[in-house]
Amino acid sequence: MSGNETVSVRIHTELGNGQDYDFENIAPMYHVLDEDLETIRNGDERRRVDYTAVMPFKAICKLYMKAADGRNLIGTGWLTHSNKLYTAGHCVYCHARGGWMKSIIVVPGKAGTIEPYGRYTAEALLTLEPWIDDQSARYDMGAIKLSSSVNHDDFLSPTLSDADTVTLCGYPSDRDRGEYQYRMRDDVRKTDGRFFYYIDSHGGQSGAPLLRNNSIAIGIHNYGGCDNSGSDLYRGFIDYVERW
Repeated sequence: MSGNETVSVRIHTELGNGQDYDFENIAPMYHVLDEDLETIRNGDERRRVDYTAVMPFKAICKLYMKAADGRNLIGTGWLTHSNKLYTAGHCVYCHARGGWMKSIIVVPGKAGTIEPYGRYTAEALLTLEPWIDDQSARYDMGAIKLSSSVNHDDFLSPTLSDADTVTLCGYPSDRDRGEYQYRMRDDVRKTDGRFFYYIDSHGGQSGAPLLRNNSIAIGIHNYGGCDNSGSDLYRGFIDYVERW
């Protein structure tokens, strides 16, 4: 686990309501290392989640993100409070797309055309200075504050912890047009504040939780590349989002 690092945050509050999002012209949100787009290894072992009315699936959210350059993007986030969720830093601030997202629509527990808990809009975005200034993979993490509370009371607990295996669950764009959650569990290793794993993933899963069990989230998925990888959490980020 990462300990008590001290890193400054930046917050953005000039957001639209998402009405200009084009749901017919969507691109997945993903970052890859070493220009390697392949993130499925030796067959696809992901399993679709059809029923999202139980944890952890009801806390995992589909994100519709309008980038600063007008691109319509998708990603994943996960609720930690009734009006706050974690995601990847590049899902709130994308250097390749002009910086801060213009708007984000959040759909908890989406399963195909079913949106059991409704839609919500972001009123504020948060990420870390090392992500904005240096594109540091270690600090590619972000948070979203909603304009209203979701209508259920089950959330994931962000925790400083290591693990031998993790489950990754999010909305990959290569399966069912990104409208269902897919999950997979596998071994994990950690180096310099980063988790590395051979869990199958694809664009659209950026921001998904790395789960130690059904309610404990220990990291944020943000990169493909085989190994796929995610950011370890740290105490300063957890505490700041808690107070935010």
